[in-house]
Order: sequence, then C-alpha cells, then structure tokens
Amino acid sequence: MLENIRIVLVETSHSGNIGSAARAMKTMGLTKLYLVAPKQGIDEQAIALSAGAEDVVKNAIIVPSFDAAVSDCSLVIGTSARLRHLQNSLIEPRECGQIAMQAAKCGQIALVFGRERVGLTNDELLKCRYHLTIPANPDYSSLNLAMAVQLVCYEIRMAFLQETPVSVIENTNINTQNLATAQELEYFFEHTERVYQSIGFIQNQGVMPKLRRLYQRADIEKNELNILRGMLSAVEKRLISASTFTDNS
Repeated sequence: MLENIRIVLVETSHSGNIGSAARAMKTMGLTKLYLVAPKQGIDEQAIALSAGAEDVVKNAIIVPSFDAAVSDCSLVIGTSARLRHLQNSLIEPRECGQIAMQAAKCGQIALVFGRERVGLTNDELLKCRYHLTIPANPDYSSLNLAMAVQLVCYEIRMAFLQETPVSVIENTNINTQNLATAQELEYFFEHTERVYQSIGFIQNQGVMPKLRRLYQRADIEKNELNILRGMLSAVEKRLISASTFTDNS
C-alpha cells in the first residue's frame, strides 16, 4: 500500500529540501517521490541531506507540471495554510494518514506539497480532493518543507501499522477502486466549461471553481463520470443540430 502513495514537491527552491524530504519519507517507509519543475536539480547537496535516502532522491520522477504528477491518481491531497473557501475539504495529518492508507489499497494517491514560500496556487488547490492543514502553534506556525513532509509521513506510517476503524473509512465516502482519476476529472471539467459557456450559463470566472469544489466533494466514480460526460455530449449534439437547422432556414 505504501508503494501506491507518492509525495509530490512543487517547484522546490533549494535542492537540499529535496534531500531532506526524501530522508523524512524513507524513515516512514515511503519511497515514491515526484518533483514538479524544481528550481534546482538533484545535486550533491540533495544527496548529502538525504542522509542515506539517496535511492529515493535518485529515483525521483521529475515532471513539468502539477497535472503530470497526479494525472493517474484517484485521490489528490494538497497541503494548504489557506482556510478560506476550503472548509468543507480540510483535514489534519492524522485523518490524512487514515484516508490515504485506505485509498492506497485500490489506487494511486498523491500528497502534494507546494512551494516553500507561497505554497500551492488556487488553481492547484482546486484540483485536490482534500486540503491538508497542520494545526501548528498560531503564534509560531513556521514549518520547513521537510518538517511538514515528516509529520504527514509519520501519520501515514501510523495508519499503516494499525487497523483503521471502520467508522473512519465510512466517513470518507470513498469507493477508491472505481474513482475517476485526476486526468479524467480534468477532461470532464474542460468539457463542462466548454458546454456551459456555449449555452450562456458560465458568464464569469467564479462559476467553474465552485463547480469544481462541488464535483470534487462528490467523489465521482468512473461510471458516474461517463454518464455526466454523456449528458454533456448530448447537449453538444443538440446545440449543433439546432445551429444547423437555423443556418438552413
């Protein structure tokens, strides 16, 4: 199950943070590291600070974008210190460990950590099913990247070592085996936006983010997504037929 969980670091500024994060991962049994467009590549400092976890660093998969890092994942959890508009999807590290471990039984899971200074963008946060926040001391909540990775990996380790209560699993409402992947959801969102714009429903930029949050909370399964896309395609066909009839008239 641990092999189905990946840690994703987005645009890390310093190579040493990559090594330190790899060390934090390996101590808790996690080895899948994805790097999204790192500012500094893997170098001697990254290897030195990995302190024996150089295999995790050297096997890290480097991708150009957030989407590329999570496209095949059925569950994406993003870290965020921003609480506004995220209340319905906020979880803390312990709950994150339990959810991730259960979901990892049937699919690929991504835990995404943002840029050291500014975190994840709003667009990236919208692509995450859950948003992880660490309840640190509000008077001094400074955590470096490796510390944050260590905390989250520890909770995953604890969930791995213990049976997760059935009540926790039921509360997640996730059938991970059949969930749509992040890439499939992105295709759906693009399709939705295109159709809704063509019928005049979307007229401002605030609609799609709200629709994204709505559909993300629904934990859409693959067969459900096929139905939704079929509905959109039917609307498109009807629009084309109506347009052709008007042109011929």
